[in-house]
Amino acid sequence: MVLVTSATRDIAPDVLRGFALWGIILVNVSYFSTSVDSGVTAEGVHSAGDALAAFLVFVLGQGKFYLIFSFLFGYSAHYVLGNQETGRTRWVTRSVGLIALGLAHASLLFIGDILFLYGILALLLLAFYGRTRKTIVRWMGWIYGIFVAVLAALVSLTWLGESQGFTDTTPPSATGAAYGEAVATASFLEAIPARWAFWSEEAIFLILFQAFLTFVAFLAGILAARSQALSPEGISPATLRKMMIWGWGLGLGLQVLFGGIWLGNLVSASPTVTLELWGFFGGFVTAPLLSMGYVGTMIWLIKTRPRALGWLGSMGRMSLTVYLSQSLLLSLIFGAWGLGLYQEIPYWSAVLISLGVTVVLAVFASLWLSRFRQGPMEKLLTNWSKIFLRRPR
Repeated sequence: MVLVTSATRDIAPDVLRGFALWGIILVNVSYFSTSVDSGVTAEGVHSAGDALAAFLVFVLGQGKFYLIFSFLFGYSAHYVLGNQETGRTRWVTRSVGLIALGLAHASLLFIGDILFLYGILALLLLAFYGRTRKTIVRWMGWIYGIFVAVLAALVSLTWLGESQGFTDTTPPSATGAAYGEAVATASFLEAIPARWAFWSEEAIFLILFQAFLTFVAFLAGILAARSQALSPEGISPATLRKMMIWGWGLGLGLQVLFGGIWLGNLVSASPTVTLELWGFFGGFVTAPLLSMGYVGTMIWLIKTRPRALGWLGSMGRMSLTVYLSQSLLLSLIFGAWGLGLYQEIPYWSAVLISLGVTVVLAVFASLWLSRFRQGPMEKLLTNWSKIFLRRPR
C-alpha cells in the first residue's frame, strides 16, 4: 500500500507530528490552568478525578511526546541539510527564526516553550550531521549516559541531605508568584513583563533539563532518515512488533511504576523531595521506551489504516501553527484577559478542555489545508529560511 500523498509526500512524519501534538497539550495544560510555575501540584489535586488525570498524564504523556516531536525534527533535518547547495544556509536561517519565535512564544504565551531550545540545538546539530552512524550512536550513548548520571547524582545528594535531617527550605520563586498573580488578575499586556521575568530566570534550568534527551532524539531522527525509516517500506513488521512489545511492555510498566511513586508522594501527608525527584526523573529517563512504542503503533496503523489518520496528518503538516495556537487558545481560556479559569476549575476538567482545544485545531488544520498548501506559521518560517538564498539571475 502506498503511503504518500499525490505530491509524493510520506504521510508518516505528518501523522506522527499530529499525534504528538495531542500529547503535548495534555502535558502543557497544567501550566496554564493549575500552576504557571509548577504544573501539577499537591494543591491542585483536590479529588480522585484530579489524581487519576494527573497519573494518566504522567504515565502516558509526561516526557514522551516532545521526544517524538524532537525525533521528527531530526528526521526532517536530514532532508533540509541534504541539499548541498542551499541546505546549510536554509538550516541556519531557519534555526535563527525558531529562536526568535521561541522568545516571542515564551514572553507572550507560554514559559514552557520548546522552539527556542530547538533553534539552539539545531545549530549544534550542524556539527553532527555528516558524521558516521557509529560516531552518532556513540554520542547518543554518551549524552544519554551523562544525563542519567547527573539526575542520579541529584537524587542521591537529595536523599543524603534528607537522611541527615535537612529539609527543603528554598522559598517560592518571587517571579513565579508574580507571574501567577498576573495570569489570575492582570491584562494580557500587563502579564508579559511578569512572564518574561520568570522565563528569563528559569530558562537555563528548563533548557538544560530538556536539552539532553531532545538532542539525542534529534540524532536518532537523522539516523532514521538515512534509512528512510518512515517511508512506506522503511520499517519491517518484525521491527514494529519489537518496538510495540518493548514500548508497551517494559516502557509502560516503568511509567506506571514511576508515576505511582510520583503521585503517591504528591498526595502523601509527609512527602519528600527524594521521592518526588525519583518519580519525576525516573519517568523522564525511561520515557524513550514508551515513545518508541507509540511510534511503532502509529506506523503500524498508518500501514494498515492510512485513510483513518488523515486528520492527524493535517495537524502534522501545520505543526508549528497548531503548537502556537494551542498556547494562544489555552491562554485565552485560563488567563484573566480571557475566560479567567486559572485555578478556578478542577485539573481533570482542564485536561478535557485541552483535548477539546486540539479537536478544534484539528478541524481548523483540515479546513485550512483544503485551501492552502501550508499553514500560516509554516509559510512564514519557510519564507524566512529562504531570505538569504541567492536569487537566480
